[in-house]
Amino acid sequence: MDVYRGDVTVIADGTEYPAQADLRSWVEQRHVAAFGPTEAWIEGAHDWNGRLEVGDEEVADLVTHAAARRLRMPDGRVGDFDVSRRAFDAGLLVIEGNGDPPF
Repeated sequence: MDVYRGDVTVIADGTEYPAQADLRSWVEQRHVAAFGPTEAWIEGAHDWNGRLEVGDEEVADLVTHAAARRLRMPDGRVGDFDVSRRAFDAGLLVIEGNGDPPF
């Protein structure tokens, strides 16, 4: 499992917001999948999730309702994410990553 805690940039519909992140990633177990008459080993997929502190409730609302959301790490790597929950009256978002983790 990889962990990242620190500064990130949240990009919501093209607008950038500074944020603090607490993220983790892991690899799911390998499994066998049936493909027609044969079976194949499927390597585990990377999953990632975590928490973002985006500053205030207004920014959290903009990020939550954005059509496109990306997270940019300090080294420039990016990853798409969805907001799964948020704390009202605060700038706290719980996120689920899409694709490979950017950290």
